[in-house]
Amino acid sequence: MDTCSAGRCKITCPPGGCGCVYVYDTDTCECECFGTEPSGSSGLLSLGNKVDVSVSGLPLGQVAAKFDRLLASRAVLVPAARVKKTVRVRLRGVSVSAALKALGLTTQKGPRKARRVVRRPQA
Repeated sequence: MDTCSAGRCKITCPPGGCGCVYVYDTDTCECECFGTEPSGSSGLLSLGNKVDVSVSGLPLGQVAAKFDRLLASRAVLVPAARVKKTVRVRLRGVSVSAALKALGLTTQKGPRKARRVVRRPQA
């Protein structure tokens, strides 16, 4: 079993990993077991929010996906070579940007929208 706790949040999952983020500003928890359907709020955080983060046995790609769902106006980027690397980390009272940096993740402004390609007929 994997157990993650952050702030007042706690989750115990079958082997495969877990992740928990406690958001001070809203006194809310975002926890999930690896392999479950994505849950929780989206667009909840900004880079300056103070959080506790607990991750145990999750691939970095899964952790990045969680933060990507939680961040309001940023897209989380993960190095392709590290997507499957298993992560174990416990951070308390840090900003979201500090948590991302500790995990080796970066962000870019807003999720990119697909551009519509218009093809013109050849003359």
